[in-house]
Amino acid sequence: MNKWPWLAAVGCAALSGPLLVDLVGPVWAALTVLLPTGVAALAVRESDRRFAALSAELGEARRTATARADLVAAVSHDVRTPLAMVKVAADLLLQGTPGEVNDRQRRFLTTISDQTDQTIAIAEDLLVQARIEAGAFTARLAAVDLNRVVADAVRGLRPLAEQRDQRITVDLPRLPPVVTADERLITRAIVNLSTNAMRFTANGGMVVLRVISNDDSAVISVTDDGAGMTPEAREKLFRPFVSGSPLADGTGLGLVLTRQIALLHGGRLLVDTTPRRGTTIMLRLPHRRNP
Repeated sequence: MNKWPWLAAVGCAALSGPLLVDLVGPVWAALTVLLPTGVAALAVRESDRRFAALSAELGEARRTATARADLVAAVSHDVRTPLAMVKVAADLLLQGTPGEVNDRQRRFLTTISDQTDQTIAIAEDLLVQARIEAGAFTARLAAVDLNRVVADAVRGLRPLAEQRDQRITVDLPRLPPVVTADERLITRAIVNLSTNAMRFTANGGMVVLRVISNDDSAVISVTDDGAGMTPEAREKLFRPFVSGSPLADGTGLGLVLTRQIALLHGGRLLVDTTPRRGTTIMLRLPHRRNP
């Protein structure tokens, strides 16, 4: 184990510029004066050795992350393609294109279509998350109207809410907040937060989305009227493959990715939850800056 974690941090940062010289140079200058020549030379050689080792470890970590992202991308593509065909076939049957279906068949086909959507979303989350972790994701920043993005996302979620006999309500400000962001990622975050809230909400319950704007940031909040979370469940909320849903029908990846999206935009993901009183998760984003 590295006994000096701060040294690793300095070494990693120095890889991208002259920071190491700026920070450590004066120290070595002092050492050459205070220490005997032989001792100072040994200290310099040891520092060089440690720096080279840290550089090699960082390079290996980057290569591993990139290889992982490439593998996930290939698997995600191979999974999404057949799933998309299953989705199209199920939807065509639901529309009665080959012939009328009875109510029992319709329920089965609806389940196939919905679960296919969920699996495709998981594959997309894995892909984006791996690319962000590898530093291989390039955000397409532009001015984003949060009122419009939230309304569009909710429109796509209403069929799932109707199937669960749930209501989705939206509270938007009169003046739309504008942020500089990647619209694809913000939409993904809104969908992830909303579907997570729907998992915690019983049939007949309600999910509320609000957009709030203040001087320095805009907030998208998603509130469910479910059972809330205990402190123990709250601690596990952002762990991948841990689902806090009472239905156990989530992977936990959506919230992990959503927090990464928030950080990528200089924002934060905040949680307000109380047992038996529901949960509110807030995505806070800084206001519009020049892209």
